[in-house]
Amino acid sequence: MLDFSDKVAQHFLHPKHVGVLSESDVKNPGEKLLVNDVGHVTRGDALRISLRIRGADETILDARFQNFGTGLPIASASCLCDKVIGQTLTDALKISAEDLDRELDGLPELKKRQPVLILDALDGAARKFRGQPPRERASAGEPLICTCFQVPESVIERAIRLRGLKTVDEITSATSAGGGCHTCHPELEDILERCAKSEYKFHITPEDFEAAHRLYGTALPDAAELAKNPKPPPSRAARVAEDGFVYPETSPVAQVAANKSVARKRVNVRPWNEMTYVERLQRIEEVLEYDLRPAIRTDGGDIKLLDLKENRVLVSLHGHCKNCHSALSTLKMGVEKRLQDSVWPELEVEEVFEW
Repeated sequence: MLDFSDKVAQHFLHPKHVGVLSESDVKNPGEKLLVNDVGHVTRGDALRISLRIRGADETILDARFQNFGTGLPIASASCLCDKVIGQTLTDALKISAEDLDRELDGLPELKKRQPVLILDALDGAARKFRGQPPRERASAGEPLICTCFQVPESVIERAIRLRGLKTVDEITSATSAGGGCHTCHPELEDILERCAKSEYKFHITPEDFEAAHRLYGTALPDAAELAKNPKPPPSRAARVAEDGFVYPETSPVAQVAANKSVARKRVNVRPWNEMTYVERLQRIEEVLEYDLRPAIRTDGGDIKLLDLKENRVLVSLHGHCKNCHSALSTLKMGVEKRLQDSVWPELEVEEVFEW
């Protein structure tokens, strides 16, 4: 601890807001519980953040963290949780690695060239809450470089450029690529060499560069470096729905979903409390069929309604959605929110795994 400031030592030895929030901590109907994990337990750098948020104005009412690896993130996590309570998500997301570095008189992660996990966790939690996809999401069907951990080349290149990675070990720490059988290490070396020459394959948006600067403390690229950024892929016309799903206009099912004038048969229009069990199932299935499945199927997935137990809607995911890393976000911020808005505000969606 001699290498770090007194403030870091105090937060490390006497951390604030350690623990996890649960549903029992949510006291009011308008509050939401949000939990997000980052890092990898097997590498010793995992961290969980849990937030209690007032949905009406996105105010963070409480924040807790759990650290599952080395002690490095404890001070920054303790400091951040202390700062964000009482702030809106928008204001909390303005806190950067540089801010924490000043607050703690020297952030341990920046001294060790490590990502600031608590900022990454907060950013991911906010994106879940708002129904946004993860920042580092690979394109469907992209070939894998690391088959052990299912990591494609685009994710590796993004990590190298956004986090300033220089070695295979740093790539493994950031993405898990190369942490298994090691047979992909020569390819990882080739990607590092290619990126060192500014020979890039994948476009990175200015927003992503800004986010990396805030989350990891990496320098923003200069004009010369930005000029080497590949052009973005051709954008397809799309409509973003209120629940965050993207409906490509070229998709036939999306045409149906996007067309507000399409007449649909409503199976039941009676109040929820007056419906029978079968009528409630039919109403939920109607929303799934017309409002949600079109978007889910455009990504190669599907959702199946299994049962309704009191206010718990039991579903199973299929296709690309099954075991997808963003499945929880899809269920909670997409499916559950739409069902609450369209059917009954007290509904909760729960995934059931069919074997």
